[in-house]
Amino acid sequence: MKKKSKVIGGSILLLLSVGLSIYSIISQPKVAFVHVQEVYNDFEYKIELEEKFETVRTSRERILDSLEIQINALAKNIQNSEVNKEMNMQNYQYLMADFQNKQKNFTEDNAAISQKYTEQIWNQLNKYIKEFGEKNGYDFIHGADGSGSVMHASKKYNQTEALKTFVNERYQGGTIKNE
Repeated sequence: MKKKSKVIGGSILLLLSVGLSIYSIISQPKVAFVHVQEVYNDFEYKIELEEKFETVRTSRERILDSLEIQINALAKNIQNSEVNKEMNMQNYQYLMADFQNKQKNFTEDNAAISQKYTEQIWNQLNKYIKEFGEKNGYDFIHGADGSGSVMHASKKYNQTEALKTFVNERYQGGTIKNE
């Protein structure tokens, strides 16, 4: 009888232990972390908008460079010649005002475009990250971005590469691997 109750007691303990282990595994959230800056920098939509912005910025720089060349030529002409000095001074002042106005407008507009593009990129990325988390059953995805939100994480939770692939495939509208 004693032996039977020890076996039953041991079996109950074993079942409880196994049950608690299974419960512990089941109740643990699925967690991952990603290197936010890496995902952002390698996002193809960001790269496309960056190239588009660079084209606009370069074009504006050329306009300002051209005006600056004209201003410098007029300044030399004013210094070296007495002919049409008054008219050259008026042209110089007009070009200088135009240059300063364009420079100010371009700087402000470049900042506005940059901010708009950044917002568009993050809005799109956040949608894809949410979709990635839901598709892969993650309860939490932490961003390792140097702000202190993730101080240490095991490499086994790093899903940066998988997320980068996912967001770029999703952005291109292509077939998403691992479906």
